[in-house]
Amino acid sequence: MKMKRNSKGQSLIEFALLLPLLLILVMGLFDIGRAVFYYSVLNTAVREGTRYAIVQSYCKYTYDKGACTGGDLDTYPVVCGEENALANTEICDVIITHLFSIPELSTSTITIDHIVSVTNDPMVSIDIDYLFNPVTPGLGLISNLTLHVNSQMLLTPIAIE
Repeated sequence: MKMKRNSKGQSLIEFALLLPLLLILVMGLFDIGRAVFYYSVLNTAVREGTRYAIVQSYCKYTYDKGACTGGDLDTYPVVCGEENALANTEICDVIITHLFSIPELSTSTITIDHIVSVTNDPMVSIDIDYLFNPVTPGLGLISNLTLHVNSQMLLTPIAIE
């Protein structure tokens, strides 16, 4: 005759063993969603900033916009927020307003550069770098993930004059 086994509590133990794994999985999915959302916001901001930058006259790239003096396109690249970025405050402000006031994204590094295309046409290149830190504990493998977005566009003829 077989003895009847008592299996009370087996489900509770199985649940207790799987719960941490499920929580890490769900929190990891939220972190991936945050990273994709931040990348999307940064991408929108860099495109809008580049669109704004390509239609500005040369004077917008100088310190004294009224006299059109101070600063030069040769002093590029500049990083928004640094002293030599004073000539680009309007472009930096346009980019920053498109970050939707997300406090975490305020630590992004915005770099504006004037480059020349392969056909010798003047271009504006804007890069944004953001160091993404996941909230999920134990995801040390991606703890230093840098989100990098870039946009390059040709300067419009009115901006070159």
